[in-house]
Amino acid sequence: MWGVKANDDSDVDGIMVYYPIYGGRQDQYLQSVVSPHKDVEGLNHQFLFNLYHNIRFINPTTLRPPPASHLPTPLPSKSTGATPSSDPTPPGTVKSVLPCTPLAIVKVLEHIGVYNSLLAYGDRARGKVITVINRSEVVGRPLAALLANDGARVLSVDVDSIVEFSKRPTTSSTPTSKYNPHHVSTPLDPSFKLEDCLKISDVVISAVPVASYKVPTSALKDGCICVNVAGEKNFEADVRERASIYVPSVGVMTIAMLQRNLLRLCTYRDVEKQLSESPF
Repeated sequence: MWGVKANDDSDVDGIMVYYPIYGGRQDQYLQSVVSPHKDVEGLNHQFLFNLYHNIRFINPTTLRPPPASHLPTPLPSKSTGATPSSDPTPPGTVKSVLPCTPLAIVKVLEHIGVYNSLLAYGDRARGKVITVINRSEVVGRPLAALLANDGARVLSVDVDSIVEFSKRPTTSSTPTSKYNPHHVSTPLDPSFKLEDCLKISDVVISAVPVASYKVPTSALKDGCICVNVAGEKNFEADVRERASIYVPSVGVMTIAMLQRNLLRLCTYRDVEKQLSESPF
């Protein structure tokens, strides 16, 4: 099979598959066939496991977390108020690869100010309500988890249900964080509709691959941010009458994140080589 051959080919640094191909479980199987050491899309089960469990830093050889790395980064202490100015990568670890399109959307949101850089790393989307339309396994679901793990309240809308993704307050007495280690998903009452999501959402992200689908401008919260991810335009022509910022496409940023993931995989390989050559 092509995937297995490319996995073993030393001349191949990364593999990209343009999903969907078959859809459903067959595509999930293909995602797992691609070696995580060459998966530039970040859809291998190991990377998805890391994402859904909010595992940000991993051993570059095993691609799994060192002990206790699944715990969230501690929030600033009340006594000092210190906030990390950058991503605090622990010694001996590297960042886990993330799915390229969800990561591209996060980078867009960071650039336009949805993320608050004054807050602690891992909590910078706190206070934001974000609606994500289409809970696909390639974009919608991992995006909802990624945003929720960064502190947002995410309303994930699909054809038959609306599910809330968030880091709920924990009942644990552990002082390291006031959030769960990772997001939890909670199905909302069927009476809660898309319009209810839109009127409270600071950000609306739509990824419906159907030309006829349009998010109604009249239902949007005034001043919200709208991001179109689908190849088709999911927002009406007058979207800017309600939206303070409208992002019509994230394709270029997705390509940049593919390149970023490729460089990250090369870093894994280089670090692994250094470790294997080390006398200790």
